[in-house]
Amino acid sequence: MLLYGRVETMTEAGQAEAVYLEGDRIADVGSLQDLSARYPGAKKQFFEQITPGLHEAHAHPQMWGLQLDSLDLEGLTDPQAVAQQVAGKARTLPPGGWIRGGGYLFRAYPTRELLDAAAPHQPVFLQSRDRHSAWANTRALEQAGITAQTPDPPGGVLVRDAQGQPTGYLLEAAQELVQRVMPKPGLAELERGLHDLARRGYTAVHHMGWCHFSLAEQLAESGRLPVRLWWALDRDHWREARPGWRGDSLEIAAVKFFADGALGSRTAWMIEPYPDGSHGLALDALELILSEGRAALEAGLGLVVHAIGTRAVQGVLEVFHQLQPVSRRIFRLEHAQHVRDAELARLPGLKLALSLQPMHLLGDAELVRFHLKGQEREAFRLRDLWNTGLPMAFGSDAPVMKPLYELNLQAATQHPLNPAQSLTPAEVLWAHTRGAALAAGWPQHGQIRPEAPADLTLWENGRPVGRVFRGGLEL
Repeated sequence: MLLYGRVETMTEAGQAEAVYLEGDRIADVGSLQDLSARYPGAKKQFFEQITPGLHEAHAHPQMWGLQLDSLDLEGLTDPQAVAQQVAGKARTLPPGGWIRGGGYLFRAYPTRELLDAAAPHQPVFLQSRDRHSAWANTRALEQAGITAQTPDPPGGVLVRDAQGQPTGYLLEAAQELVQRVMPKPGLAELERGLHDLARRGYTAVHHMGWCHFSLAEQLAESGRLPVRLWWALDRDHWREARPGWRGDSLEIAAVKFFADGALGSRTAWMIEPYPDGSHGLALDALELILSEGRAALEAGLGLVVHAIGTRAVQGVLEVFHQLQPVSRRIFRLEHAQHVRDAELARLPGLKLALSLQPMHLLGDAELVRFHLKGQEREAFRLRDLWNTGLPMAFGSDAPVMKPLYELNLQAATQHPLNPAQSLTPAEVLWAHTRGAALAAGWPQHGQIRPEAPADLTLWENGRPVGRVFRGGLEL
């Protein structure tokens, strides 16, 4: 098969006109005239643009699959508007049926009374856009056994009123008190999420937690993976897994830790306080990340750490510097959303990939101005981070945001907080292809060159319209 158009090779050769595929490999790259002469019998097809296969470099595909079948609350900032959506859903369900949803972004924590009125006969559990907090009604709290006497779990907070009663708002690990009594997502949700990502033109997905690795192994063993899957294990299960590849579609690659929460839930761990005097939450202790991270590295796994706030980034970089002598794989710093000059200066020299989600700017810019007034220049330092020379990988954090390439393109090239931190469209594409492949430790991917895997994304009018996966054309 010979595909032609504007071919972005992501190599030193720059652009080409055509690419010839044989089986699941790229056989040749060059001008349309030369390749047509060399392969006269090849089936030809034109696309406006042909790139290496897009990577979704930070996603939770099982949770995305679950979200596709739940209330979509994206863009809602008023608890009353969310309650109206819940009331509409409640009218379609029998008593006792769970109402799930996610995507809202509130400035203040609401209470359960609104949800009680909207759904008096169903338990309700709604997660914020960043999935680091949730809003539940009384029925959900009752099913979970949550009362005024319930202590805050490690790494979580039950928000309470002046009398000590739970308000129905749960931060971080406190969400698990309700989630453990809810119907559990399984293989169907993981498969649904991965197929949706494949339909959007992605050929590789970097899984970032909240799903047991055995489900991915089932899909790999049965030949049902629609993407190449780079898997970061939850820290509670990593000792159960064997590092390495399952066939050529699934790599059990790393262990993920959470140094803090997220800005939208005011749980990002900050050096300077929020307006209410709090500093956010430290989740996995730095000492734990250091000790467990060392054990994981010695077992042949990589180390991935979620760090959003300035204090989290500061602490995680110290851990990386201590562990670098024993690491055989590239570290990954996930999010790096708020970075001071002192930490920026510590990045060069580390064997580190920066995994970012510029599209979070579209919702978080207002939150930065509101919660972190005077600290705007430390937020989403895309250009400064790019200039470190470290590999940069872009994703969506789905279901936190919809996994749309154009959202990262918009946010990164039109930085709403500091235009000087904007990137070029070519740099955004690099971070979704070659940069993401380097972050995964897959040097053979993310380029269009002979002998590379035939994983391509096909474009018209600036948007993905199809892909080639393992040499097969999908439109």
